[in-house]
Amino acid sequence: MLQIKRLAECTLEEAVRAWNAGFEGYYFPIQLTIESFLHRLVGEGLSPSLSIIAFHHDEPVGIMLNGIRECQGITMAWNGGTGVAPSFRKTGVGTELMKTTLDIYEQAGVDFATLEAISENERAIALYKKFGYEIVDELEYLQFQEAVPRLLDTETFQVETTVPQQVSHLPFYKGLHPWQTQWQSAKDGEALLVKDEQGDDIGYAYYRRVFDGAGKHEKTILFQCEAHPARDDAELILRLLLTKIFSDFSDKVVKVVPNVPITHSSATYSLLKEIGFQLMVKQVWMRKQI
Repeated sequence: MLQIKRLAECTLEEAVRAWNAGFEGYYFPIQLTIESFLHRLVGEGLSPSLSIIAFHHDEPVGIMLNGIRECQGITMAWNGGTGVAPSFRKTGVGTELMKTTLDIYEQAGVDFATLEAISENERAIALYKKFGYEIVDELEYLQFQEAVPRLLDTETFQVETTVPQQVSHLPFYKGLHPWQTQWQSAKDGEALLVKDEQGDDIGYAYYRRVFDGAGKHEKTILFQCEAHPARDDAELILRLLLTKIFSDFSDKVVKVVPNVPITHSSATYSLLKEIGFQLMVKQVWMRKQI
């Protein structure tokens, strides 16, 4: 008999067992400890009261992590990971997890639901389509580990340093972009604002630098880099931002840009590919109106 419980009603040990069983044989290693599971929940803004675990008798056999955020008056939900234990796949567990989650979204007043799925994971994509999700874009997880050249000769505009939260107030902030690229995922990071001659904001980027135990800079993660859509010089603005973020780093610093939407951030994507950023993982970005 299958029983669905909220993660908040379960022990952490049960949650981790459900996760590790659900993602056994996944496309890349994703096994978690209790510590790393908690880090994922907190770091990605996922909710134990909205997430669910499927039990067969007393054994956790499936999991779906969920989170909800509000941006620009719109409430969006995110599926932060769905997995079913190998011996219970194709038995309807995934379907029950989806039904329960969509009920939770509706009760919470969600306007639309979103998720990402590995492009090769045809079974999962088919399940999401069955429940009304549609593919809205393709996403690429990009990485580069060489010195980035300067992308422009002169700096025409003023650049101001701020915090990612401040970017969320811009009228052209892409707050409905993939969950892991939103400012909340970089709230402990840094941000840049580009201003024109009148002091108006015309571009932004936010990122986080990662340091090892000895304080050595080992990675920089760029979450969003965008120019005002009305600007004819959008490429120049983006070149300035990318130069400010990456040009002083040596080839030992890993540069990462997670989940870039190929169409919805086409100008940024094109520049990153021009620099030489390489594809690590390709996903589809899916959305459903609730």
